[in-house]
Amino acid sequence: MARKKAAHRREKPTSAPTPLTGLVAFKLIHLADTISRAATLVYEKQFGLNNSELRAMIALRDLQPLTIADLSRVGRIDKAWVSRSVASLLDRGLVSREAHPTDQRMALIRLTPAGLALTREFEPVAHARQKRLLAGVSQREAFRVIDMLQKNADQLLKEP
Repeated sequence: MARKKAAHRREKPTSAPTPLTGLVAFKLIHLADTISRAATLVYEKQFGLNNSELRAMIALRDLQPLTIADLSRVGRIDKAWVSRSVASLLDRGLVSREAHPTDQRMALIRLTPAGLALTREFEPVAHARQKRLLAGVSQREAFRVIDMLQKNADQLLKEP
């Protein structure tokens, strides 16, 4: 039996490259997609918000007012999806649009009192979901790794 184990060990090349599905980027994209799909199950059902609307409201809560371009950048949302999301949130009275003070081509988007109230409703849900996601990992360590990966990824953008 020891011979079989030794033979088995010899068959595996020690310098074999990691499969592409084992790359950190692939795994992070898979993780982000899973988190996004799981969020859809909760936030659409409980609050009537799709992921783009949710991210727009979160960004506005912390950084309002924002232009559509700023919302796209800050929320990491495709610009067309931001426009659709803002239109939906406007129709529901959750955000308002006002003229930009220096550029007539742009508008500033901000949460209405109803929008702000809705963020207060989903905030405890978001914190509880984060706690479940980070089970077994400290928030500090998770953020340290994420911040380092983001810094390195930003460097990849600067120097492809």
